[in-house]
Amino acid sequence: MSTLTPYVMVESARPFATFLETTFGAEVTTVVPLPTDPERVLHAEARIGDGTLFFADSGPDGCQCRAFPDEPAHVQLWMTVPDAEAAFERAVTGGAHPAVPVAAQHDGSRMGGFVAFGALWWVSTAA
Repeated sequence: MSTLTPYVMVESARPFATFLETTFGAEVTTVVPLPTDPERVLHAEARIGDGTLFFADSGPDGCQCRAFPDEPAHVQLWMTVPDAEAAFERAVTGGAHPAVPVAAQHDGSRMGGFVAFGALWWVSTAA
C-alpha cells in the first residue's frame, strides 16, 4: 500500500500551524524546531481528519529547507470538510484572502477557495 503525504514549505510555520488548527480543526502532532533557531520549524506534522500534512519553514538556513520562491508556488490543496462556508469564513477571519466564494456546484456539493500561505486552498462539502 502506498500513501501520499503533501509537504508544504511556508514562510512562517508556527502561524501556519495555528491556521490549520483554527480553520480545519487540525491536530499538530509534531513540531521539530530548527536547532540553530528554535523559533523556526525544521519539520512539523498535522493530522486533519484521516490525512496528514507535513510542513516546515522555508529558508536557506533551514538545513533541507529552501528559500521561499520569488514567484508564488503553484500549489493547490483540496479539503473536504463538513461545512465549506464555515471553514471558508474561519480562514478569511484568520487572514486568508478569498478567491472563489463558496457556491453550489453542478453535483450539489458546495465549494469555495481562498489563498493562504502561498497556496490556493479549496474547501468542499459533499452533497
